[in-house]
Amino acid sequence: MDKIRAHILDSSGQGFREEGYQGLGINALAKRAGMTSGAFYGHFPSKSQAFHEVVEKGMCDYRDSVAQFKKLYQEDWPKHFLDFYLSQEHLSDIANSCVVPALSCDVMRADDQTKAIYSALLEQVATQISQSTPEQGKAGALALISLLAGSIMIARSVDSQRLQQEILQSARQQADLLIAG
Repeated sequence: MDKIRAHILDSSGQGFREEGYQGLGINALAKRAGMTSGAFYGHFPSKSQAFHEVVEKGMCDYRDSVAQFKKLYQEDWPKHFLDFYLSQEHLSDIANSCVVPALSCDVMRADDQTKAIYSALLEQVATQISQSTPEQGKAGALALISLLAGSIMIARSVDSQRLQQEILQSARQQADLLIAG
């Protein structure tokens, strides 16, 4: 991927995470990337194609992050992964956060192609996680992914930092149980 296209994809990803699919038009996406809408169209034929590629990149990043945590921390990777995922930093940095809590609501309204790539990559993430928790298997991995994403989404939706922290702490307790088997 060339640098300009990668830059457009990154800035669009941040925009979609912050504003949602419906919150941004081509002009706003182009402006975020520091270009005209005509230049944007030179790289992406439509907003939906840009969204599709943002979702694909985000899901690949999620899959790759799990792999990096596994490689870096080996048997202790789940602890470090949960420390990151359920952190105040991850909660607060919507623009650079995981695509699952940030864009799943938009994916559910997206075209079949976007849903298909999201589904395929989600299964890859679940497979990676389930390899470290064989007693829980894929079902446990999907439950963990859902717990984490849902907890981040709900914590972002409340207006109280105290309640945000309660949500993250409760999610951590349940995630630890899922991982422990």
